[in-house]
Amino acid sequence: MHRLGSWRYHFNVSSKPLLNPSSLLSFNPDCAFSSFLDLTENVFNLASLKQIHSFLTASGIINRNSHLGAQIIIKYAKFGDYNSARSVFDTVHGDKPNSFLWNTMIRAYANGGYLIKTLELYSFMRKSGISPNNYTFPFVLKVCASKSLIIEGKVVHGDAIRTGFDLDLYVEAALVDMYAKCGQTDDSFKIFDKMSVRDLVCWTAMITAYDQAEQPHRALQLFRNLQLEGVLADGVAIVSVASAVGQLGHAMRSKTVHAFAICNRFLKDVSVGNAIIAMYAKCGNVSNARLVFDLMEIRDGISWNSMLSGYSQNGQANEALLLFEEMLDSGFKPNPVTMLIMVSACAYLGSQHLGRKLHDFIIDKNIKIDATLHNALVDMYAKCGDLDTATSMFNDIHPREKNVSSWNVLISGYCMHGYGKEALNLFSEMLQAGVKPDHITFTSLLSACSHAGLIDEGRKCFADMEKHSVMPQAKHYACMVDMLGRAGLLRDAFDMVQQMPIPQNDAVWGALLLACRIHGDTELGETAARSLFQVEPEHAGYYVLMSNIYAASNRWQEVGKLREYMKGRGLKKPSAFSVIELGKEVHGFHAADRVNPYWQEVYRKVDSLVVEMKMVGYMPDLTCVLHDVEKEDKEQILSYHSEKLAVAFGIMKIDGELPIQVTNNLRICNDCHSAFKFVSFVYRRKVVVRDANRFHHFQDGACSCNDYW
Repeated sequence: MHRLGSWRYHFNVSSKPLLNPSSLLSFNPDCAFSSFLDLTENVFNLASLKQIHSFLTASGIINRNSHLGAQIIIKYAKFGDYNSARSVFDTVHGDKPNSFLWNTMIRAYANGGYLIKTLELYSFMRKSGISPNNYTFPFVLKVCASKSLIIEGKVVHGDAIRTGFDLDLYVEAALVDMYAKCGQTDDSFKIFDKMSVRDLVCWTAMITAYDQAEQPHRALQLFRNLQLEGVLADGVAIVSVASAVGQLGHAMRSKTVHAFAICNRFLKDVSVGNAIIAMYAKCGNVSNARLVFDLMEIRDGISWNSMLSGYSQNGQANEALLLFEEMLDSGFKPNPVTMLIMVSACAYLGSQHLGRKLHDFIIDKNIKIDATLHNALVDMYAKCGDLDTATSMFNDIHPREKNVSSWNVLISGYCMHGYGKEALNLFSEMLQAGVKPDHITFTSLLSACSHAGLIDEGRKCFADMEKHSVMPQAKHYACMVDMLGRAGLLRDAFDMVQQMPIPQNDAVWGALLLACRIHGDTELGETAARSLFQVEPEHAGYYVLMSNIYAASNRWQEVGKLREYMKGRGLKKPSAFSVIELGKEVHGFHAADRVNPYWQEVYRKVDSLVVEMKMVGYMPDLTCVLHDVEKEDKEQILSYHSEKLAVAFGIMKIDGELPIQVTNNLRICNDCHSAFKFVSFVYRRKVVVRDANRFHHFQDGACSCNDYW
């Protein structure tokens, strides 16, 4: 009321209605204009603004000065009333055609996120003969950048060139940002490189563009150039730099970026803290990521999701589950992204109980299940051994809503369980539904053919890739080498490696080395190993695989040399570990485990199992023991493999009507595979083992893989 009284005092307006003609004749509008500007600056609610607008319209003052009209437009936009703002524009702009009011209205639409209205008004401006200027282009380009409208952005760029404003500093900066956000990094850099003056915003836009285009080396080179030119980076730039370092997985650089953020006090910004967490996680340094997380004064949902994702991506699913519980206890509400991460963690663990519990949680909390989360749940159930539920959930998706990822996860599920023909049939359904396959589709199909021994079908799938506009990548060649190698066609597999039109990677040579291990080809194995050790010299698994080939050939001297070489380089063989669920509990076993509280009871059960299996024909496969020891010692080593301990525990504790399901982190050995067939026959139990590559369903003395894995 005080402000309203002040207004009346200055303009001698009576308490009668504002539109009273007699009250409009008592003041000089031109002398009062500056006071009206002051008045509009101090309006704090929409009702007062409308009252002022009504007075100015009735008095005709608003039509006499475009600056006053612009102020009213800006105020309406601030209060979110864009219709009234446009009404003022439509009323005022016609009397004095200039770019000022047009720019004001365009800016209001652009800042309010009104994409279509901004572009329509810009088009109307051009058609009206009003020339855009250096105040117009940045806001129109901002809108094009926000939705990656590259065609419209190029049209605006052309207008800027024709009007001579393309070299204006602010227009150049907007063009760099627009091309960068539209993914046109080359065009963006051309403009950036020619700029006479570059501010931090331009540097950051360019660094971010390269980061998002998965060109981390160029992003980091630009950051170095920024520092050489004496420009001080801010938190926004550090977010992109951290992301680029994360893409490279460079552990040393990650610590440098973290130190830079600390020295410049950027970690007070939660977005910078989140970026540092994600960077460390991608570099495999989860402990440092957790340290940053724990030291954050303020956390948001992205902070929790970044840390959860870091655990999940680095195979620490148990830690992810513990942190999820901590998140719930702290009062943060999980969102669909959180649940996507947790579903992935459950899939990694292969825990049906936790998977169902998490699915129930999502439903109970009314968390939106979009297509991505639905597909993740299908994938989780398949990886937890419940292919029936996975298939049912896939069938529940409306045909129009099944995207390529929906089909891919179930094809992959069939592949993991060894159902090659079912995977191929589903692929045919996918094509009939009009869904275009992608590179992931063919990776799953070729893997399915490999695991099921479908050589001709696999060759056809590989040949058909080009027909579906999918160029074979190294991973597809690796699948083909794996398929041919498993089938004993080692020469064909080697020829395919030699004739690849793209560089061979460790996956291709690794597939060939595994085939040599399966079929005992030491000579070709050595050829594959030499190439592998050059491409991936720090991968312990490949040295172990070659050591296994030597051990199977009783070449213990070479085995010893490889082990000494690994020891000298600090490489360690991954320890075997198997887990089994008992109700709501998860029990884990290492090989020759003496830590599990049930180990003595389990050992006795294993010993009795071996006796019973031998009575019906089981013979331990001593070639699976990779140590030069006596026969009795070899049998004992085999008996206490982690998956055997887990299965024995399952026989002891799990109801006889229920299947025994074990998850193992390594590929199941020949002896365990043979033993579990005997277990399923002797005890009339279904045993399901998920190893590093696939599922094995043992029942009535046979395995679903048909001894082909």
